[in-house]
Amino acid sequence: MSDFVKSLAQSAAQIDKVASGSLYPHQSDGVAFLLSKRRVILADDMGLGKTRQAIVAMEVGAPSGKILVVCPASLKLNWKREIQLVDPEASVEVLGVDRETPDDARWIVLNYDILGKHAERLHGVNWSGVILDEAHFIRNASQRTNHCLKLLGVQAESRAPVLGPDFVFLLTGTPMTNRPKDLFNLLRCVGHPSARSFLSYAKRYCDAYRNDYGWVTTGASNLDELNLLLKEVSIRRKKEDVLDLPPKIRSWVPVDISDSAAAFNAVESFVTWYSGTDPSKPNDTEFLARLTKVRTALHKAKQKAVEERIRDVVASGEKVVVFTCFSEGIERHKAKLGDAAIMITGSDTAEKRMAAVDRFQQDETVKVALCNIIAGGVGITLTAGTHVIFQDLDWVPANHAQAEDRCYRLGQTRQVTVEYFTADGTLDGYIATLLDQKMKLIAAVEAEELPDISILREIQDGLRRLAPALMEEARAARATGDVAQRIEKLAAAQPRATADTSPLGETGQWEFASSRDPSARYLVTFGRAGHLECTCQGFGYRGNCKHVREVRGKIFDE
Repeated sequence: MSDFVKSLAQSAAQIDKVASGSLYPHQSDGVAFLLSKRRVILADDMGLGKTRQAIVAMEVGAPSGKILVVCPASLKLNWKREIQLVDPEASVEVLGVDRETPDDARWIVLNYDILGKHAERLHGVNWSGVILDEAHFIRNASQRTNHCLKLLGVQAESRAPVLGPDFVFLLTGTPMTNRPKDLFNLLRCVGHPSARSFLSYAKRYCDAYRNDYGWVTTGASNLDELNLLLKEVSIRRKKEDVLDLPPKIRSWVPVDISDSAAAFNAVESFVTWYSGTDPSKPNDTEFLARLTKVRTALHKAKQKAVEERIRDVVASGEKVVVFTCFSEGIERHKAKLGDAAIMITGSDTAEKRMAAVDRFQQDETVKVALCNIIAGGVGITLTAGTHVIFQDLDWVPANHAQAEDRCYRLGQTRQVTVEYFTADGTLDGYIATLLDQKMKLIAAVEAEELPDISILREIQDGLRRLAPALMEEARAARATGDVAQRIEKLAAAQPRATADTSPLGETGQWEFASSRDPSARYLVTFGRAGHLECTCQGFGYRGNCKHVREVRGKIFDE
């Protein structure tokens, strides 16, 4: 972290309001950073206590006025519990849950799905602070994203100033879930100038190109620069850097499915159909339906192996968390395990989900948590478990990372073992390798140290070799455009050299002469939220320019 950012964190006032011993050292540093920046992305690793840091920072920075928390439905009651742990007297209203609402509650908690239902009420409040938990939920254009942007004072006009609450905290352990385009709306929310124009952003960081259907923005470019840009408006710590946690061991477990005729028939049927299709005329609906049949068949073929592994773990006296993409598998496991297992699925109410979590954490007779990888993969703590099993593989690496860290987080005192069960020699192999390459891409963007060019080239080469798997994924996600061309360009990034010197740097200002008119001068300074701004016309239109890029490299590349 640069000296500039460190000085911002140290300058935060009123931190002594927090009760002694209520925060870990890294959490105190995080609170100071949130208070100094005001609009910021808190991107700490899962399990480092982002919720606690955000609540304390709001209590210190906005001691009066109303605070809004928007989160997934499954986390609403957890937020109420955490708020009242920080301030037992806090008045909290949970929309969609509380039958008896407190009068004039200071904290309002609701889920993304009901933003539209309560829009009139929410947009009529002058919020002192807004927290978006699991903020990657707003990475795509949608009604809920529009509501969030409006609540945060983000205006439609690209160069209009960001208005709204004094404090805005975006919480996410996975700011970039898949590709650089995922970051754009998060940067808009914190007022970063690079997010004024999506097209300019996409050309710079998404390797955007135009085909017969429009702009394709699913690629990645200038990853080194994007890495530096994020450091202006976000803070991210990893568990291994700030906690003395026991190790986490991840392994891939190949499963022999040779005795499953259904699985091999499904794979053969899919390959036969797919090889006969015309790539220029994709039928996404049929493709996705056939692909789902294959994944369902592989899921069933691995059921017995997972059942045996669950028995082994339980017999050793440990608790185990099982993640799957299919409800059928959860139901079959539950039928065999009975009261020794709890289930967490997308159909559960917030109260039912919290009760299931508490049983797993506190009841010694409950040995297994059976979870949908999406519903059970965010915002809950399952540290009673020391073993994690993935029966299925999701396309998005962030979903796996989130799910793994339900067990591997603050409060865990024992080694955590994570096992991915894969059907040997099938589509699972493609997905597993694809996940590995995507994780490397994400790590390159989020890394504390700039990635070496050899790493970037390794990512690029790996993605190119995985062209068939990438094409399948793109079709499944109903991607448009020339996928082959996108694959060739994906992750084709090289670090840019910066000038050795920039005038006036010692004062926190950098002056540059115009290349067209040497008598004209442009000034780069830090804006109120800590991001870099320039007086040149290019920055005014795009929120980015060569002067800012040069200074960014000098300030944050340490």
